[in-house]
Amino acid sequence: MYYQRFDVKRTIVDFASSSVGNGFRECAIFNSNAGSIQRNVGENGGRQLVSFSSGAEFEKAARTGASAFYCSYWHYDGLDFSHPVGRDLVWTIRAKKGGLGFAKVVTSLAIRALEEAGVSEPWVKYSGDLGFDIVVPLEGVPLEAWMGDLGALDELQAELTNCIVGHLREHAPNFDTTYGQPVNIKRGMDTCLLSELRVRRGLLLAPMSLSPETGLVSVPVDPDRVESFSVLDASPENVRRAGWAPPTEVAYGLLRHSRPWQAAMTSPAVVSEA
Repeated sequence: MYYQRFDVKRTIVDFASSSVGNGFRECAIFNSNAGSIQRNVGENGGRQLVSFSSGAEFEKAARTGASAFYCSYWHYDGLDFSHPVGRDLVWTIRAKKGGLGFAKVVTSLAIRALEEAGVSEPWVKYSGDLGFDIVVPLEGVPLEAWMGDLGALDELQAELTNCIVGHLREHAPNFDTTYGQPVNIKRGMDTCLLSELRVRRGLLLAPMSLSPETGLVSVPVDPDRVESFSVLDASPENVRRAGWAPPTEVAYGLLRHSRPWQAAMTSPAVVSEA
């Protein structure tokens, strides 16, 4: 069985275990028996939160009928989900017309735009269907860029979306890019949607989880090799070990996209390092 692979369990468990302070990610499963996403499971007449931040918990969740694993892109330091401590910056790119080929082109350009904006180590994964997910993990965002203010994270992500749109317009002039929520990107009859994920308690299909819609693996992809990706690389039989390594450094280049008062608070040494 696919979920019995050690590398698969390890990647999903690592993602579920937040590395931000003592925080954690909320977990959920797609229950193949019930045909729905569940954040709680019944046991001994009670209801318990789904958790798979350890190997034993993962195996327990799998035994309940889980065919897919989800984690929040929000981080919490307790069970009060109304008070998150922060969130990853997440974008989804989904092909509406033109198939995965156009999504690969758009995703590659978006990654280059984020690199220009100061993000050197984005996490990228295949969605399991007609697109990709791009994640800037919270631990890679400089605290000086948001100072614990969740609204500032929203503004920072919006600025980075502007950078992506500007990059597309400069480097793909044959695209028709319309800014909005989501951003609509066209090339002839091909169409992709670029969306920011912000919703409170929002969930993201975990890396190396199977997609409940297609049965393909939501496999991490090297940011430099998106355009050579094939869905054959995401079949459970063919997929190779892949994971998301924690950022090796904080992306201080993002400080130039933060609020002016936050940039002013940054020490000259930090600005120089950026």
